[in-house]
Formats: sequence, structure tokens, C-alpha cells
Amino acid sequence: MAEPDYYQLIGVDRNATLHEIRSKFRAKVLAEHPDKGGDPKKFQLLNKAYNVLTDTEKRRRYDTTGRAEKSAEEEFVEGFAGGRHHFEPRTKEQDEKAIVSLQDRIIQGNQTHEEGFAEWLRQRDQQAMVLTDKDFMKTHLFNASELATKIHHPGPVQHVLGSPKTDAYGQALGGAVQVQVKPRPLKKTIDHDEVLVRMLAVPVDESMVYADLKKTGVCLGVTGVGRVEQAGTRVEDLKSTDPVLVLPKPAKFSSSHPIGTARTLLTCSEEDLLRIPAEILDELTPEQICLTPTIVCAYTVLEQFGSKLKPGDSVLLNAAHLSASGSALLQLCKLLKLKPLCMLSLPGSPKNLAKGEYGSKSAWADVDSRAAAPPTVRQQYERISELLVTMGAEEVFPDAVAMLRWRDRNQRMLPKLALDGIATRDSCEQLIHCLQSGDKDAQIVVYGHGVAQPLEISPPLLAAWGGRIVGFNIARWVHSLSGNAKKMMAVMENVTKLVRANKFVLDTIMYKVGEDAVTDAFARAADAADNAQVVLIFPTLQEELTLSHQEQKVEMEKQARMKEEEAAKKREEDERDKLKSDWLNLLFTDQSVAAMSPEGPLSTAYEGGNTSSPSALLVWVGDDPKNESAAMRDIAAQAGSAALVSLAWSEHPAGEAFNEFSLKSPEVVDGSFYLRDRQAFENQDLDLLHDVELLGRCLCESIEPKLGEFGLDWDKVVILGFGKGAGIALYASLLNIFPKQVSSMVLFSPIVLFPSFLAQKMEALRKPGAAKMKVFTVWGNRNRSTPGTYRQLLAQTLKKAKDVHCTPDTLPDADHSFDSKSVSVLTSMLPLCLPR
Repeated sequence: MAEPDYYQLIGVDRNATLHEIRSKFRAKVLAEHPDKGGDPKKFQLLNKAYNVLTDTEKRRRYDTTGRAEKSAEEEFVEGFAGGRHHFEPRTKEQDEKAIVSLQDRIIQGNQTHEEGFAEWLRQRDQQAMVLTDKDFMKTHLFNASELATKIHHPGPVQHVLGSPKTDAYGQALGGAVQVQVKPRPLKKTIDHDEVLVRMLAVPVDESMVYADLKKTGVCLGVTGVGRVEQAGTRVEDLKSTDPVLVLPKPAKFSSSHPIGTARTLLTCSEEDLLRIPAEILDELTPEQICLTPTIVCAYTVLEQFGSKLKPGDSVLLNAAHLSASGSALLQLCKLLKLKPLCMLSLPGSPKNLAKGEYGSKSAWADVDSRAAAPPTVRQQYERISELLVTMGAEEVFPDAVAMLRWRDRNQRMLPKLALDGIATRDSCEQLIHCLQSGDKDAQIVVYGHGVAQPLEISPPLLAAWGGRIVGFNIARWVHSLSGNAKKMMAVMENVTKLVRANKFVLDTIMYKVGEDAVTDAFARAADAADNAQVVLIFPTLQEELTLSHQEQKVEMEKQARMKEEEAAKKREEDERDKLKSDWLNLLFTDQSVAAMSPEGPLSTAYEGGNTSSPSALLVWVGDDPKNESAAMRDIAAQAGSAALVSLAWSEHPAGEAFNEFSLKSPEVVDGSFYLRDRQAFENQDLDLLHDVELLGRCLCESIEPKLGEFGLDWDKVVILGFGKGAGIALYASLLNIFPKQVSSMVLFSPIVLFPSFLAQKMEALRKPGAAKMKVFTVWGNRNRSTPGTYRQLLAQTLKKAKDVHCTPDTLPDADHSFDSKSVSVLTSMLPLCLPR
């Protein structure tokens, strides 16, 4: 609403003197006095007009703006950095006075050495120079148990826990942390200098999303807003229900070990807290107040490092689209009449980088920028660009190359100040190409945590540029001087006035811990295409107790269900173990399934030698009868008066599963498969043992007709075999599937399933007093399917059979195959094996 014309009210001209105003006012005010029948409202306006026109500062503002009172925007700008960014231009001398340089005033000023020393002493942090009794209690007194205070809250509280993202080998992958919410118990007491704070709101910023964690289950959060729940016995400045801002000293905590504000109740030191003034608390909500460090960081960066900027100067920003920090910088620049140039780099967009010598046109002119972003990325870019321009950005560019080309077309001066809020590997390098040279006071301020990547800048580029790269941390700045904490709250009071006047906007999106998905909150905070500021809010203590009781009830029900499931699982396992034990006990006996349901003899793949009236029967049981036929003819030629029969177990229906069993699997190669005992057997192991027994009985059914045909007995039988077939024959011979003991066996690389089980079965089933049997085992020293541990275990098993005499041998440079070298060895051993 426009103010009335105060000059017309009093009845003077605009250039009237103070004497004329007073004379006219006296005459008017007497005539309009309510006691003399005047209008009270007009009487009040006359007094207000007199107060404005007789005050030099108010009259000057009224003459300039038509308003006597300052707006919130004007009050903010006039108070910012000594009024350097006030709308009215100032003289050069006034500008120089606004810049306070203690060094210049000491060296170049007209003051004496004593005056300079006194001024230096005044600016020292008095709190750091004086050791008080409180400091002594904090640093020199042990925390005795009688000084501790018991915490009233009995149950656990919600914690937002972070863990580093790792690969399958446990190596850190970098990037955003993995988060989860879990209730954790509190410690029982707080020490004399500690404070228990009930957290209300915690901003999810880069320091939380990209925390450099070294272990799992770390409570996240470096700042936040809360209320004091309990205070230690020696805490004097804070009492219960006081609103506080948690902002610890950076030296006490780190990115890998944060203070952990993302929890319902936080125990911290008194020095980690800043009291929040009532003026701020009355106007702003907790989720807005928790952004205080971010807003004051933006304010202080512009104040300290933009001291030489004038209204209309440009500032280069690369994180204006990210959360509250970018929003605050844009709005402050708009208030100060600065012109922000924004770089908007979105995930999925082409990455055009300026590379080369500083100031060289080839560094950006030769870059191929024809690649187009996907449609969704273009839509995001247009949406965010429009928002940034609305908030105060002069221009928005996708990268440094686009900005340099825009500057070349429009003949614009490059900025002197760049603010790096993303802090990636190449962010500073790209900003350098877009700034004026160092001899014109150009500088880059790194104020953001970024994604915790090291900055990479070419030394020749940095030397050619010649500017400054400065880092800024708001927590370090606040704790460096005692007055900075007061200044922080004073800045927020000014911001509060701007918020009340709709000149500053604090937009937040809240996620309640314990109800909303925290993973969604962190995903949204890490999304560069989403400029919303995510804030975590926490349940009340009553809700925590209710939630704790509910969780305890759910946990008890869960434990009961788990016990029931474990009991049912144990009963099932016991029943399964009993069935397995019964099955194993029946294997290779007359009551087994294989004995009760035979499947017929094995087919004959080859028959040769003396088949008219042989003195002995050689039985070959190999794994590949077709490829072994040539070897069988060679062996038959050397068999003398003996007959030779080759039986094909792999072509029998009962041998299908055993034939498909791979000898190249890792558990076979490392020997762990052979070492299994009956407790570790699985269903497929039981099936394999059943198939071996069934094939052994089929083998017996194949040999018995031949013995009847040739008029021979079992003591005239010599078993020859290779691989799995040799293992079948050994099981059949040692576990009495053959009705009598055979004369001898020659086995090449035998695959005997589970020698420990074979030993147990031999002890239970083998009949004493049987005739001696010679067993020759021949191994290939390069055979990976029969590792050394398996060979030793099989040798120990054969030693337990007292009626078996085992002679091992090894073929050099041999693998798992029956080749001509194996045939030569077998024919040389036949005289030792044939019965006499």
C-alpha cells in the first residue's frame, strides 16, 4: 500500500527547510488535535509525516523510494558485507573503506605500532586465550560415575545407518552409500559435559549420501536441528527443551566417522551445539532451520570471496540445481543484483570438456558437440533451466564448452569468481577455462562435499591461469571465532525476514524415519536431475516407545515363529536323516531296491580271445566301449588261453545319471566330492550310490551266464576296468555283489564314489575268510579327476580289506584316458593277474 504525500499533509514544498517544516507542523497539529475536534487518523498521519521529514535518513529514503521504512530486501542488502551491494552506487573511496584489511591498515595506515597491536589483540578469539573453570572441567577432570546423569528414555531409538557399497569380494566401489533404518539401544548415562538432544530434522546432503565410510553400520549425519532432552550436571548454558543446531567441530569428526545426527536421540558435547534464537524459531519450521549451515555457507562465501564484486557482475555456479545450497546461492545473487551463470550437467547428457591451454580458443572451439542428449534428459534440462532462470540465473549452460561459445558470440567478460559445489575430478578444470586470469583476482571457491573425488587439474593449466583455488567449510568457519556463531544466527534472522516477505524460498521434501523409505530419500538426494532438498524428520519419543513395543511384540512373534520353524525344520531334518540312514543301510544288501528290482544284464560290446575252452575269463568294464574296441582286440591277442568280454555299462538305462556325472567339476578336481561322508550326502549322492549298486548287479548278471557257458567259476575271473566302470566293478567285488571272490583286478584311474562309505560298508558286509584277491591300480600323474587326496583315501580303504592285496602304480605324463600306453601296461601285467 502506497504511503501518503507527507509534504502535502504538512503543507510545505519538497525542498522546504527543517525550520519551515516545524512551523507548518505546529499550525497543522493544533488545528487537527482530537481535543479540539480534529480527525484522530489525520492527527496520527501528521505526527508520522513530521517524524519522517525531520529525520535526515528517513526523509532521504522517502524522497528516493516513496517509502519511509526499509523493506526486508533493502535491509538485507544494506547489511550484507558492509553495504557493498546496496542499490545506490558509492564512490571508490567508500568501496575501499568497506573492505577491511587488517594487514593494509597496519602497514599502510597512519596508526602507530601500539594502535595496530591493540586492534590485532581485539580481533583475537578471547575464548581461546582464556582457560576457564569450565574448560578445566572438560579437559582435566575425569568423568566420575557420580557426575553422570541417567537417561530417562528406556527403549531403543531409530538410527539411519550407512554402509559402503562393495563388490562381491568386499572391495569398496565408491559412490553413494547403502542405507537402512534400524532401532539401536542408547547408552545408560550421559557424562557431566554431554547433552542428550532429541533430533527433529536432518538435511540429506552430499556429506551423507557420499560419506567415505570404512565399515558398515555407521550412523550418518553431520548436522541437524533438535531440542535438548537432558543435560549433564556441568552444562550451564543449555537446559531442557532449548532448541539447538548441531554443528560439531570438523576436527572432532570426519566423513568416515560422522557425529551421526540421523537418529532420534543424539548424545553429544555441549560445544557441538548452537542455541537457536526465538526469532528464528517463531518464523521457520525445524526442517527449514536445519538448512542454516547451508544458507549461511552460501551467504559467507559470497561475502568473503565476492568482496570486489559490484552489482551487475557475473558469478559462475556449477551446482545451482543441487538442493538447498544452489537455491540459496541463486536467491542471494538475485538480491545482491549479481548475475549467476549456471552450468547444468545432468546424468546421461553428452560430456563436452574444454581441454588444452588456458585462454586458447582451440580448447573449446574444436570440441565435437554434435552428440545429442536423450529426449528424457533434454526434458529435464529444459525444466530445470527454466526453474533456475526464474530463481535468478542469467544464463544456463550444459557445460563449459557451451558457455565459452556463448561468451564468444556475445562478447561478454568472463567472471572473476566461480563457486564449485559438485567437486568432481574435472569440475575445477572446467571452471578455470571459464574464468578471467589470476592477475585480475580470479578465484575458485570449493564449498561442497561433492562425491568425495580428488580434484584433478593439469599443472600447466593452473600455472597459466594464475588464480586462486580456495576451500571453504562452514563448520570450521563457525568454530574458528566465537563471534562467527552469533553472526550465523544474525544472518538467519535476516533470512527469516526475507522469508516472511516472500523474498527467499526454502522448499523441502520430508521423509519420516520409521515410516517412509529412507532409501528413496537418499536416491532422490543423489539424483542430479532432482533439485529438491530432502530432509529427514524423526518420530517423537512417545512414538518411539510405541514403535519399540510394537517392534518388541513383532520380534517376539518372529522369534516364536522362528522357533516353530526351526523345530519343524529339525523334525523334518531328523526324519530325512532317518530315511537317509535307512536307505544307506539297505544299500548293497539283499533288501535294497536294486536287489529287489533288477534291470537286466549289461550289453556285450566285444567278445574275443579263446572262446571255445578258455582257462580264465577277462572282463573289461570301461567307460567308452566304441572307442575301446581296438584296444580290446590288442588285449585279446595277448590273453593266451583266456577269453575276453567287454561289457558296456554306459549304454544301460541304469547308467544314464552316472554317465552324465562330470569329472571336471571343481569339487571333483579339488577332491572334496570324494571326501564326503554319509552325514553330508545329498539326494543326488544317494541316487549315484543306488545306480552304482544297480550297475554292479547288472554286471554280475552279465558275467554269470558266461561262466556257465565256459564252465568256469568266479575264481577264474579277472576284472579289467577304467574310470567309472572300474569303480562299479570294485564296489561289486568288495561288497559281495559277486557271489564269490574274483581272482584279481587291474583298474586304470578307477572312479570310486565316497571311499569312506565303501570302508564302512566293507566292515559291515564283507565276509571273513574269503580268498585273497590281487588289485592293481594304475594312475595317470596328470589326471586331474583323481587328485592325490582321493588316491590316498582309496588306498587306506583297500588296506582295511584284509583279503585284498593292493599294488598301486603310476603312468608318467598320463591323464584320464585309456590309450595305447595304458594297453601296453595292461598286456604286460596280464601274466601276473591270470589265475594259475
